[in-house]
Amino acid sequence: MKAVGIVGYKKSGKTSLILKIAEKMSKNYKVGIIKHAEEFDEKESDTKKFSEKYMTGYVSEKKSGIIFPEKKSLEDIISYLNVDILLIEGFKNNRSFPKITCGEYKDDLAIASDKDSIDDIIMKIEKYGFKLPNINCGRCGYTCEKMASRIIKGEASVKDCQMLNETEIRINGRKINLNRFVSNLIKNVIISIINSLKETERGAIEIKIKE
Repeated sequence: MKAVGIVGYKKSGKTSLILKIAEKMSKNYKVGIIKHAEEFDEKESDTKKFSEKYMTGYVSEKKSGIIFPEKKSLEDIISYLNVDILLIEGFKNNRSFPKITCGEYKDDLAIASDKDSIDDIIMKIEKYGFKLPNINCGRCGYTCEKMASRIIKGEASVKDCQMLNETEIRINGRKINLNRFVSNLIKNVIISIINSLKETERGAIEIKIKE
């Protein structure tokens, strides 16, 4: 997944820029958007009452969703998404992914600004977009912010992050962080078992277990 944050002061054009990027990139990618908001506006009163205490799902003729009754981190929400491109509006203090700046806003993790053409911005997202786990485990020798800076400068690679790997486990749709050792252990055991089976071929492996 390629992720990038769109940051700027209030009314600097962040939403408009995101919509332009999403419209163009959605022709070739599955695009997701996460927006930071002070408060979620729930116009339907029953949904508001339910969601104040309970996880609430809603389905309408045009859209559907799930509302949690407590605050979730950006990483919690991302774990429920399965997209190629993730555009994140706001979250200035989350320093685990590159930024695109709007207006006069400055950011050390910026890879582009709204002064660039949409095509140039998309090219930068495709080339430099990423999302680190934001857990500051220190396994790479740096904080996630420092590693993000090094990746943007070309001094490191996303592959240097010990918590990002080829093995993915999701429980009830939520992605679980695995370190490199556990990831490789699970991967090697599963591949070994599958290779012992007849009529199998190489490719992405998907396993679902219900308890």
